[in-house]
Amino acid sequence: MAKANENPDATPRNEDVFAQTTIFLFSVALGMATVVVPLVATASGYALGAVGFLVATSAITQIAARAGMGILMDRVRTRSFVLASLILLAASCVALAVSQDFWAFIVSQLLQGAARAYFFTGAQTHVVRGSRTAVAALARMNVTNGIGLLIGPLIAGLVGAWSLIAALWIAAAISGVAIFTGAFLIPYAPFTRPQRQPGDTTRPMMKRPGVVTAGWMGATAGGWRGILNSYLGVVITEAGHSIPVVGAMMTLANLAALVGSSLAMPLRRLGIGKSTMVGTLLAAVGTAAMALLMPNLPLACVFLVLSGLGGGILQTLGPALAADSVGSEERGRSIASVGTFRAISLLVTPMGIGAMVFVLPSPAMATAIVAVALGVPALISRRSASGDS
Repeated sequence: MAKANENPDATPRNEDVFAQTTIFLFSVALGMATVVVPLVATASGYALGAVGFLVATSAITQIAARAGMGILMDRVRTRSFVLASLILLAASCVALAVSQDFWAFIVSQLLQGAARAYFFTGAQTHVVRGSRTAVAALARMNVTNGIGLLIGPLIAGLVGAWSLIAALWIAAAISGVAIFTGAFLIPYAPFTRPQRQPGDTTRPMMKRPGVVTAGWMGATAGGWRGILNSYLGVVITEAGHSIPVVGAMMTLANLAALVGSSLAMPLRRLGIGKSTMVGTLLAAVGTAAMALLMPNLPLACVFLVLSGLGGGILQTLGPALAADSVGSEERGRSIASVGTFRAISLLVTPMGIGAMVFVLPSPAMATAIVAVALGVPALISRRSASGDS
């Protein structure tokens, strides 16, 4: 079983300050971009079905980047992934601010996908190498991330009502500030592969029960996030609500996810199976009900909050379970594996909704169907993790 941490000493206070500040600034900038990009696409004349495909292109680079991170973590410092992600996010925002042509959307989303992959997998791995347990370190990171994702969409809604392009420039500037704070993170050395003795056989990472269950938890959380990033704004505006309402509801969803992350530690005591079931049902059923009930804004907000609680629980427990299922030197690979599940879900979810929009009466109905389908694999696999029934 993995050790609780890599560093026996308490995490230095200045490391906490720089790490949490960097996470916060990245999340503010990302939160702004995720609200603005779909709205820029619709304002530029792209059809509703095309919006999902444009946003989903970011998952292409997410999958590619995360698939290679397990190997790269044996050669590259985790801090380097964080810094690279900040540069990529800033470039993503600048590309779309400069041009709204088709090529700019594609380039912007590909850059943003790589930024997401390097940041979240890199930052998650970085924080679990400190003195805290994996679930405590990840809960702390997700709370900070959640606060940033609360503020980012709210700023985007307010600025976007005046100028969507100005919101992109502001997001790029915030990413630039985060590059400075990220440069002061502890430069942990790359991981060292465990020495294998003659005759030893190592089970592939993606076949280990704890990692597989964690992966499906990450996929469900990724699908929930994919819906927020792509079609939440579309569903809200299709129901007759304004752009500031889009920003406010995104902030509400992220506030709920923040609370969900803080509930992850006590919920984990119920066991892997029960905690996975609670998080999955909240995320999947809550999202479906929210989409279908969007014309009734107060009721839609209630189910949006429930879905956010589930998303926050899953995005904290998934990587923590993966980290605790392997040895300390394999944590980077296990967390990267969960990130790959998440990235694939981020690709499939918007594309699935985009495809269904062409045959179903509304984006809301398509969103509801995909949301329910997202939770099925996690519910099926929840009993396969060792030590739980």
